[in-house]
Amino acid sequence: MNALIDSLQEKVGLTAEQAKQAAEHVMEFIKSKIPASFHEHLDAAAIGNTIKLKGAEFLAEAQTKGSEFVQNAQEKISSFIHNKEA
Repeated sequence: MNALIDSLQEKVGLTAEQAKQAAEHVMEFIKSKIPASFHEHLDAAAIGNTIKLKGAEFLAEAQTKGSEFVQNAQEKISSFIHNKEA
């Protein structure tokens, strides 16, 4: 739904709040025209890009932090081993 909100701001010139309200209205309008059994699928599609984006951001952050953790652990182990040998 964020993509729709962004598009409404960019193409129509709405403020962020106006675009959010318009997007919510569009969703409710569409829901009023389709069977209730499809509402869940519409909601999932509306947030799909947001979930994918957040998932990608989380994965990238986890990879970075994981790499930093491994590097720090290797340095500490190496330092510990070298101090024991001295």
